[in-house]
Amino acid sequence: MGADPATLFLISAGVAAVGSAVQVQATNQQTKEMTRRYEQEKQVSYLEGLQAENARMRDMNTILANNRAVRGASGVGDSPSFDAIQKDIIDITKKDLSSIRLNAAKVNSSYDRAIFNTKQQAYYSNMGSVINAGTSIVNGWNYYNYYKQPTPAPRDRAKKSANELGVELATGGR
Repeated sequence: MGADPATLFLISAGVAAVGSAVQVQATNQQTKEMTRRYEQEKQVSYLEGLQAENARMRDMNTILANNRAVRGASGVGDSPSFDAIQKDIIDITKKDLSSIRLNAAKVNSSYDRAIFNTKQQAYYSNMGSVINAGTSIVNGWNYYNYYKQPTPAPRDRAKKSANELGVELATGGR
């Protein structure tokens, strides 16, 4: 005993809808994982920026300390040129730190964009899956209703067509 076509169409629609639901779930899991990874990379990038800032500050402090040591060993007292050199080193370091911060912010911004794009792609993929599931269910239901309706006998169909055309059928004595 086999299933009739109407029931098969309905089952097929249900399977397609379940497949779409599974796709939504898989997309959501993938999105969570990608977002987690981007957040982690963003945090690493932030820490690398802080390390670069600290390294540059260490370099500046070393240079300034060395200059002060040379000044003290040479016996030079207050020197405007020495003070200008020290100030230039500090100004250059401030510019370098600004560049480091800007580059770190740019990298973090790219991670924020990647997170946003991943979530948007997931949203639209989920919408497509939901629409696909709905379409499958509606089509399956329509096919089910179409094939479940009783089909008139060929003679009844011929009578109906003849009546619509205004023609009388020869019944052959029946």
